[in-house]
Amino acid sequence: MRSAGVDSEFSKQYTCKKQLLILSNAMMGSSKISVLVIIMCIECLMCKKCPNQVCTCYNSSKLAKCSRLTYIPTFPDYIKSIHFQNNKFHTLTRRFLSNITRYYIQSLSLVSNSVRHINDDAFVDLKFLHSLEISKEKRLNITYFKNAFSGRGTTLEKIRLEDNGWTVIPDYVFTSSALTNITEIHLGRNSFSNFSLKGITSLKNLKTLDMSEDKIIIFIIPTIVNLRKLNMNNNDIVRLPSFCVNNSDASNVPRLRSLLLSENALSNIDPNTFRCLPSLETLQLNGNRLKVLLSSTFDAMHQLKKLSIEKNRFTKIYGKAFQSLSLHRLNIGFNNFHFDHLTGFDLDNIFRHTPKLEYLDLTNNFLTSSKKLHRMFNPLENLTDLNLHSTRLTWIPHKVFQSLRSLKRLTLQGNSLSSWNDRLFETMKNLKHLNLQGNYINLINESSFPDGMLNRLETLDLSNNHFACTCHLMWFRNWLRYKNHSLPKLINFPDKYKCIYPEKMHGILLKDYNPTKESCTPWNPLFTIAITLASFAVLCLALLLTAYKCHSNIRNYCYLFRLHTLKRKGYIQLNSSEDYEYHAFVVYCDEDREWVHNIFLPKLEDEGFKLCIHFRDFDVGVSKTENVDTYLKKCWKIVVIMSNEFAKSEWCQWELEFSQDRRRRQGRNAFLPIMLKTINSNHMICPIRTLLKTTPYVTYQTGVGEDLFWKAVIEGIHKPLGHPLVAI
Repeated sequence: MRSAGVDSEFSKQYTCKKQLLILSNAMMGSSKISVLVIIMCIECLMCKKCPNQVCTCYNSSKLAKCSRLTYIPTFPDYIKSIHFQNNKFHTLTRRFLSNITRYYIQSLSLVSNSVRHINDDAFVDLKFLHSLEISKEKRLNITYFKNAFSGRGTTLEKIRLEDNGWTVIPDYVFTSSALTNITEIHLGRNSFSNFSLKGITSLKNLKTLDMSEDKIIIFIIPTIVNLRKLNMNNNDIVRLPSFCVNNSDASNVPRLRSLLLSENALSNIDPNTFRCLPSLETLQLNGNRLKVLLSSTFDAMHQLKKLSIEKNRFTKIYGKAFQSLSLHRLNIGFNNFHFDHLTGFDLDNIFRHTPKLEYLDLTNNFLTSSKKLHRMFNPLENLTDLNLHSTRLTWIPHKVFQSLRSLKRLTLQGNSLSSWNDRLFETMKNLKHLNLQGNYINLINESSFPDGMLNRLETLDLSNNHFACTCHLMWFRNWLRYKNHSLPKLINFPDKYKCIYPEKMHGILLKDYNPTKESCTPWNPLFTIAITLASFAVLCLALLLTAYKCHSNIRNYCYLFRLHTLKRKGYIQLNSSEDYEYHAFVVYCDEDREWVHNIFLPKLEDEGFKLCIHFRDFDVGVSKTENVDTYLKKCWKIVVIMSNEFAKSEWCQWELEFSQDRRRRQGRNAFLPIMLKTINSNHMICPIRTLLKTTPYVTYQTGVGEDLFWKAVIEGIHKPLGHPLVAI
């Protein structure tokens, strides 16, 4: 039985047709009413409007969206696409769909409509249909599709059957002759565990098959198919099928151009895995469990242009692993691979066999800052885009990019760069886009970039750096003010360009820092010389007078000075921090910098402690070893902040061993170890194990135990030193 809504629609159309018939008869009797006839015809055609209470129609996109229906209404003639969602269409029949068969409907989408059954020939009358979607129908059996298209034309090109909870696809489902023109099938987000391409062999025009998010463990290719793109992302595939015909050199997928295998469970691939893929241009292997890349793994794919193997677990990459004469784009980011350990890969040959490589992404790997790094990039003469985002670079030797003369885009974002050699960019004449965001750059001056480079750049990103707003930054501030407004485009300016130093300028936008030439004019050195000589003469005269008048007191002061020196060397116990410039010297690694600077330092300095950290207090221009030796002598105690990253850092290990002499001379209370993050057993080195066994330490806690942690730290710093044997 037809519903009341359908009857209403039919009655409207009947009325319109009746009016048109009356008007036609009238026109035959008198030409004077022709204008009236046209007006009435237009009004009649307007009888067919979008059913606004249940549907929304979009004239620009020719689309209608409907929900909460139990029947299918009529639509304006301009509608070409219909999207039904959250309706009650339990059974789809040829008659049920009759209200839309009279239109030029090209796309029909049925999502979550409680469909349980599809009759044979249900879609036969949709003569112009190009795209059909039936998704999120958990009670629908896939076998109903076998005859749903019987007898219809061959205009259908795309089918989307996603998230229906299906576990099996019978081979006969897509054998209807009405599907001969199908080019795309999407079967994602179902529950297939095994899948065979046998069921689509009759679809000679099929180019794209999407089986993503289907829980597939094994899929097979039993015969030749003409696919161009196969999407198997987000499954549980543990082993790939053979792409060859009966172990010969012939291919089962001779026209396949794109193979997507990201987020699966692949743990091993070798040079035979991708044999017999003669047309493949794009290969994605992101998010698998790969640990080793063997030589010539991708060499058999002679048309391969794009290779992406992000988020794996590589421990070793052989010298010719990326060997390919056709490869243009290579993405190996987010693998945490240690390019700084030369045992895991061949520094000279890793990119030597990719002569056409234009794009290289090494994001979130570990790169060495040594002079050897240029050997890895040296063969990449055709590279135009290099991404070194978050690769732990602290310094870049000037020869690293020497051979990259074709480079147009360079990304160095998220590293620990504070400066670079003034010859670093001198050979990069074609560079158009430079990204230095999120480093520790505090000064940009006229020697930072080669002559003319800033005028050649199209975009420059220096945002989120640690700018020191002093007179040394005056050149850069003037360049910002007077530079050409078109080139280069300064990304994130001005909001992300802020002063960090000095303290009084912290947080001020760089555009609001306005140094003047007068305020930054250097002091005349002649004045300094004159004042120095005069002061020296006065001082000498004062010393002579003092020596003559107070020779007895001077002898006493010499004795006290000698006594103080002996105390500083550890021969006399010092139980007060007042004899030192700092309360404690803080030893930590760069990976824990955020916690130390943002939480630890503010907390203890609010308690009145004065702490020495290398980033803030070390003397500029002096080597780290000399600074450590100098400032340890100025500190009463040593605070060691430990973590996995601390245990892995060779510099932190050296600092710890260097400062051990303090514990031997002044006792274990001279040290305050803090366990910020638990150290894994495989990272537990002997000096740290000895320190933890012989010296009490506190463990950082959040939540309920945090107050107790801070109390223990404060008392640990206040605690007097021990009493080792001393002599004067």
